[in-house]
Amino acid sequence: MPVTSYDHACIAYIVGRLIAGKDVTSIYDYTRSCEIDLSGLPDEKCLKNFSCINWAYLAHSPSIFRYQFSCNAGHLINLSVKGNTFIGYVGDSSSHFVGNVRGDAVYLYDQKEATHFSYRIFGNAMSH
Repeated sequence: MPVTSYDHACIAYIVGRLIAGKDVTSIYDYTRSCEIDLSGLPDEKCLKNFSCINWAYLAHSPSIFRYQFSCNAGHLINLSVKGNTFIGYVGDSSSHFVGNVRGDAVYLYDQKEATHFSYRIFGNAMSH
C-alpha cells in the first residue's frame, strides 16, 4: 500500500494535535504550495473527533510514547513520539517516516520516497 499525500497530511494533523497540542483547523502544505482541505482527508470525521478513544497507547519507555491510530479498516498509523520528534509508518506499508514539530511547523521525511514534506498547522491550543 503506497503512502499518499493524504496520509502525510493526516500525520501532520495527528502530530499537530499530539505534539503541538493544537486543535487543528487547517493545514498548509509547503511542498505542494496549497492549503489542505481537511474534509478531503480519508479519516476527516474521526480526526476531527480526536480523543483517547481513537488511540491505543502502547507502553515503551519513560521518554518515548507509542501510539496506534485507526479510524477505518486498512488505515492504521503507528507513531513513536519522543519530545517534538516522531517516527512511524502507515498501515502495512514498507514506507517509514520521521519528523519533528517546531511550533506550528511540521517537518516530515518519507524514507521510501526519499522526500521531505513540510506543513504549517493552524488552530488554537487544545484545552485539557
